[in-house]
Order: sequence, then C-alpha cells, then structure tokens
Amino acid sequence: MKKPEESNTITRLNDLYEKILNELDVGIHAIDENGKTIVYNKKMMEIESMAGEEVLDKDLLEVFQFEENQRSTLVHALKEGQTTKNIKQTYFNNKGKEITTINDSFPILENGKVTGAVEITKDVTRLEQVIKENVLKKKNTKFTFDQIIGNSALIQSVTEEAKKATRTSSSVLIVGETGTGKELFAQSIHNGSSRSSAPFISQNCAAIPDSLMESLLFGTKRGAFTGAVDRPGLFEQAEGGTLLLDEINSLEPALQAKLLRAIQERTIRRVGDTKDKQVDVRIIATINEDPIDAVAEHRLRKDLYYRLSVVTLFIPPLR
Repeated sequence: MKKPEESNTITRLNDLYEKILNELDVGIHAIDENGKTIVYNKKMMEIESMAGEEVLDKDLLEVFQFEENQRSTLVHALKEGQTTKNIKQTYFNNKGKEITTINDSFPILENGKVTGAVEITKDVTRLEQVIKENVLKKKNTKFTFDQIIGNSALIQSVTEEAKKATRTSSSVLIVGETGTGKELFAQSIHNGSSRSSAPFISQNCAAIPDSLMESLLFGTKRGAFTGAVDRPGLFEQAEGGTLLLDEINSLEPALQAKLLRAIQERTIRRVGDTKDKQVDVRIIATINEDPIDAVAEHRLRKDLYYRLSVVTLFIPPLR
C-alpha cells in the first residue's frame, strides 16, 4: 500500500507532466497498443480542432480519416515499430476539416515489445493553403492597363505613372485605401513589363501569422526545426518575375529588416540554411495608409520605405 506522501508525489508529478505537455508549442499525440489515444495535448487539440473528450480513449482511425494511399504516421509507428521523421501528412477530422501536419513518430517499447506510439506534430495547414492559393494566383494574373477604367484626371495621371514603371525593374510602392484596386495596378505593371512571361505572385502580409511569414517568404531547409522540409519561399517561386507584398506595414520590424536585406543584396537565405541564394525578383509593395505616418509610428521601417518607394503611386479613393 502506497504511503500518503508517495501518492501526493505521484499526483504532483502527473500534474507537472500535464502542464509541461500543454505548454509545448507542438502537438503531442500518443496511442496505446490498441490504437486508442492516451495522450492528447492542448496544441494538438488546436491543430485538429478537436476537444480532448472527442479523442481521448477513442480509436484513432475512428476519429480521423486518411487517404487510401496515405497511412497514419502514428499508426505506422505502432504497427511497424519504426521511427519516422519530417513526414508531411494530410488528413481529416470527423467534422470534415482538412489538416496538414509534419510529424516525427516513434514506437513506445517495453521489454522489446511495442506497447504504443507517440507523435510530435507541427501544424502547416495554413502554410499549405497559402501555397495552393498562390499557385492559383499565378495562373490568374490577367489584369492589364486596359482594365483600368476611370475618366478622372487623378486616375489618368496615376495610370500614366504606372505605365512608366513598366520600363524599369525598380521597386514600386502603391499607396491607397483598401478596395482601390492596388493589385490591379500591380498586375498591370507586371504584365506590361519585360517580366510578363515570368511568375507574378501576390501575398497579403496581414493574412499570415508572423511565425509563418519568414518561412513563407524565404523558404525552409530540411531539419531547420521540427517538421521543416526543403521548400522554396515566395522569392524563389517568383524568380525572374514580380512579388507583390500587400499591406507591407503589417510585417513585424525584424522581418522588414530581412526583407530589406533581400531587396538590397538580391539574395535570400532559407530558414535554417547557412548559404545565400541569388534571386532576381521585382518587388511591388502596397500600403493602406500614408507611408510617412507609418514610418513615424514605427509600422514601417524608414530604410525599407526609401528602398521600396523608388516609384510611388498614390491611388485615389473611390469616394
């Protein structure tokens, strides 16, 4: 029979383990030898949009659906007794939500026998969605100056300035309120330039969490962090063409500094890499406020502003 102080120690340790698991910024999912979930931390619940009671003590394959040609990496570790690392997997929860993760999966061994498996998971669902969206955008870069309709002197003047920008590869800063057609001008400049046969890629900087934006822009090197794979960023995908960065003022200052370096030196470095890569990309950036105010209030670095505003277009409001 356990002494009261031993029971208290075990309880405190269990509470500590649970707290540690729930503070981790990666998902932890463990199953027993029957494939039932025995550990499911808070981050895993967020990644899979499931509550603990919906998953714990339930058969993994009854809660999540996997494609016929793609076996659960966690079940693979259990059935085969093999460790796998940096495996990308797309699957669905029982509510139909698509989830994409990168997993490290390990069998649990007791006296040489597999008695369960545990998985460490990094969520890349949003990153995969953005990549798919950018592929679609590349295929639908159709706007030209012919689509810019407006008889006002202001619209005609800014259109003429934009047409001049097609004759250079200088950076362009487009200033205008939301909904004033800034991307229409950006695509028109690209399609009227010598880069028109190369990719045009557009990314709204405000739509992506800061934690993902650096990887999205510059790419990743396999092994840079748990779940990292070799992946080109937007700069490499836009090679020879144009990269539109919408709402540039929403980027955090540290990332603005890295962007400035990439523009100045025409090189990028993937996250986790030690080598630079040469890139040939024209940058067009947009901002939805007065850039002078954004600089004064530290939402836009002054040096980045000067680098971007070689050509500046002010799009008049629609009202």
